[in-house]
Amino acid sequence: MDQTLFTNLCKAGKFKEALGLAIQGHENEKYTPSRFSIDKKTRLPIFYRGNKRVEPDEEGVWQLAKNPNP
Repeated sequence: MDQTLFTNLCKAGKFKEALGLAIQGHENEKYTPSRFSIDKKTRLPIFYRGNKRVEPDEEGVWQLAKNPNP
């Protein structure tokens, strides 16, 4: 995913297009995100499937996120 293009789409208010860019090619996977939010500190997107946080693995397949605070 092109982070600069994603950010520019968000700034322009095109959130559906930004989400589409993030899931491009992985639309039919089990944990494909349905929404996202922007982290206020890092300004990076956080993706969710329902109320579960998801992230792409090394191969680009969407998986449930590991708990960062064990």
